[in-house]
Amino acid sequence: MSATVPFQLTRPELKVVTIVTMLLLVGLLGTDIHLSALPEMMYDMHTTQSLMQSSISVFLIGVGLSALVYGPLSDVYGRKPVVLTGLMIAIAGNLLGASLSDIGPFLGARFIQGIGSGVCLALSRIVLSDIVRGDRYAITSSYITLFTGLSIVLGPVIGSFIGMWFGWRANFITLAILLAGMLLVYAFLCPETNAYRNKEILMGDVLASYRFVLRNSTFVSAAALAGIGMACFVMYTATSPFVLQQQFGFSPTLYGWITALVSAGLLVSRSLLPRLIRKYGMMKIIHLGLVILLACGSSLLILSWFSRLSTFSFLVSILGVFFSYTFIVLCASAISMTPFSDKRGAAGAVYSCSQMVLAFIVNSIVSSYSGNEVVLLAVTFIVLPAMGLYLCRGLIIK
Repeated sequence: MSATVPFQLTRPELKVVTIVTMLLLVGLLGTDIHLSALPEMMYDMHTTQSLMQSSISVFLIGVGLSALVYGPLSDVYGRKPVVLTGLMIAIAGNLLGASLSDIGPFLGARFIQGIGSGVCLALSRIVLSDIVRGDRYAITSSYITLFTGLSIVLGPVIGSFIGMWFGWRANFITLAILLAGMLLVYAFLCPETNAYRNKEILMGDVLASYRFVLRNSTFVSAAALAGIGMACFVMYTATSPFVLQQQFGFSPTLYGWITALVSAGLLVSRSLLPRLIRKYGMMKIIHLGLVILLACGSSLLILSWFSRLSTFSFLVSILGVFFSYTFIVLCASAISMTPFSDKRGAAGAVYSCSQMVLAFIVNSIVSSYSGNEVVLLAVTFIVLPAMGLYLCRGLIIK
């Protein structure tokens, strides 16, 4: 079957795609809107940089673990009631986080936020796979993420102004309001998309579904590749506020604008992706993303080694990381869902969990080391894509 471009979506499909785009955008803001405030939050809570950075890791592990629950539940009860429940949990977690001043309870609130926001990231992918598949899924997904890329582009900018005017707590209150709006939109406008609902759920059946998914070598390799892309992206997200504000002397507002400028690379790469997929196929695009990531890590390491790193060279390298994220993660996501039909909920759950858990593990390991943060980033950007190129050798698209 030839690929169909997203502009040929039917009107009901376009409606669902639009709502999924909004859902994913709001979910991603959980990591982006408060980035510029991380150094200020560290001082306000009298904590360390590594603990403050772990607020992103804790959020992601909540997102990943919750996907293991949301996926199977959506197979039984449908996507819609599960999405609404997750949004309510996310709203509560953000309001709780805005009220706390100690790092321990705050990290607990971030975990709750992750559990709630996980429904946005996990089920948006599953809902999309309910209505489009294969290359059509990858191309449609690239257009969706062209808009959801506005999260990392605009999130730090908006968050920096909100923080400057009202303090960092207002970021979480703002996000709670946006989540509440999304809850109303999904409740009244989005139809149920699950056409393969199971009639009952048993723990044994859930575990059997997960085992079935994990036995698929194509899925495992694709999910690992997506995790590599996500881990590198999260490493930059967690580290950049401290590197740019403390090492290069940026203000929170300037950090927000510079991040938006560099993040525009996401929009460019996502606009190019549909054409590249149609011309070269998804596997070659994944290879390209891994090579770009490897080159970025090597340049950061060499420039740091010879003390020639500047703000400009750092940001150019990070621009390449943003390109690689698009090429690796979006194509790997499409490949991972291709082998499944009636178990897409379980596949989406395992995919989301593995992606976030790998990002959590990498971020936790790297943040435990003291030293030059740029060098740690560079080593991460070298080791992980090298592993990805090895994984690609055994990846077969069926």
